[in-house]
Amino acid sequence: MTFFFLLALLLLTVVLGRLRQLRTRRFSRLIPSMTFFRVALAAALMSRVLTGFGLQGEIVDWIAVVAKTGLWVALAELALDVIWVVVTRLSHRGVAPPRILKDLALVAAALAVVAAELNSQGVLTTIGSAAVLGGLAFIVGPGSATQVGNISSALAVQVERQFSVGDWVEIAGELGRVENISWNSTYLYDDVDDRYIVIPNSLIDHSKTINYSRPSSLEYRLDLQVGLPLEMPPGLAMQMLLEVLNSHESVIDTSRSRVVLKSIDQDSINYVLKFFVGDFRLRNKIRTEIFSSVWYAVERIGYALPYSVVDLRTVQSRRQLQEQRRIKEEQDSFASLRSIDLFSSLSDDEIREIVRNDRLICFGPGEMVVEIAAVGGSMYVVMEGSCSVLIPDPSGGEGMVEVAQLPAGTIFGEISALTNAPRTASIKAASHLVLQEISQQQIETIFLSNQEAMAEFAKVMACREASLKTFTPEETKSFEMGLVERMTKTFNKLMFS
Repeated sequence: MTFFFLLALLLLTVVLGRLRQLRTRRFSRLIPSMTFFRVALAAALMSRVLTGFGLQGEIVDWIAVVAKTGLWVALAELALDVIWVVVTRLSHRGVAPPRILKDLALVAAALAVVAAELNSQGVLTTIGSAAVLGGLAFIVGPGSATQVGNISSALAVQVERQFSVGDWVEIAGELGRVENISWNSTYLYDDVDDRYIVIPNSLIDHSKTINYSRPSSLEYRLDLQVGLPLEMPPGLAMQMLLEVLNSHESVIDTSRSRVVLKSIDQDSINYVLKFFVGDFRLRNKIRTEIFSSVWYAVERIGYALPYSVVDLRTVQSRRQLQEQRRIKEEQDSFASLRSIDLFSSLSDDEIREIVRNDRLICFGPGEMVVEIAAVGGSMYVVMEGSCSVLIPDPSGGEGMVEVAQLPAGTIFGEISALTNAPRTASIKAASHLVLQEISQQQIETIFLSNQEAMAEFAKVMACREASLKTFTPEETKSFEMGLVERMTKTFNKLMFS
């Protein structure tokens, strides 16, 4: 009767082991390993069979010892399984500790059980020693130089904390989430191709390892390289790419997003987008969406992504394209200047003369446009982007502080250009910046032949200053008359210099 009961238990361990292996049921992962239970039951069955045939002696006694030891080791393994489930549930990431730690604990428990059982028998014979070594070989695996190297590397990974279960890593060019660290191998789950990648631990010592989950498992930095056309100004390109990055809902901590100009090739200017996301599993989806958004953004501002081409245009056709671009720029500048009240006293022909003879100039983010205390020069109209107005720190500290931002359609530098006075502030590009320059020479040409326009110009400027500094009507009139006088002196000086 006992024999059939033990046989039924052995068959049950086979079924449970199969369910654990297939993981077809929700409770499958909770089923403990059946290996040592099978060893104990098989030894107990063998002992019953030998005893039934009337055999006695040391062999039968040792088989009984194996059955008893296997049962204790199986119970120890079951206790470790329970501990691992509890630790996994308490982990903030819901991942289990490395398998190798469990194996080490099981080896220690097995040694303790075997030693206690041998001690209870009072003998450590040749057979007993062989049993201990056999048990170790069964748990650890076949010994070899490679095996020793794998075990050494596994221990080094745990001691140095290079990575742990649940981390997203790239080892020897293979990227995945660490699922298990055993004596021999590290198991990575490749979520792209839905597969496991088994890497021998000894390979880790000779390969580069990148851990994306360190130093923080709550944010992951991604890089994305984008090539944009050579004719697209870098300031405009970096501003556009940063806007695309920061507008994506999965990009976190946008203050740390960066766009870096990596290289200039024959067909493109290459940029690297550096940003953080909260879920590494979504990296490919996020990259795809950002790539798509970049394409649409480039298209909207009138450019196209670069591709290798052979330029078959003639010199004449290139000149025609340049002329078309120049006409378009002049039309845009004329429309912008015509809409500014400061130029309301000028005729259309006078404004066209300005945009025809003066240039559009571009600045990248952070470039200085004018320096404080510089004398005279040109005035400027912001066509695209914005710029910062900087003055010395009023508190007496070193450096400059920003007091205003000038958006598109704003004019600056007019007082210095009209009166040759030192500039009272520095202007720095805050983004990709396009300015229409209005030189002193153009101002002189227009106003010396149009005193009425100069008076109207001074009147508008006086009203603007009054609104900024809360002038009284008398102060406004005085400022206006003084400005006309200074403008006249400046232009006369320029004319005769």
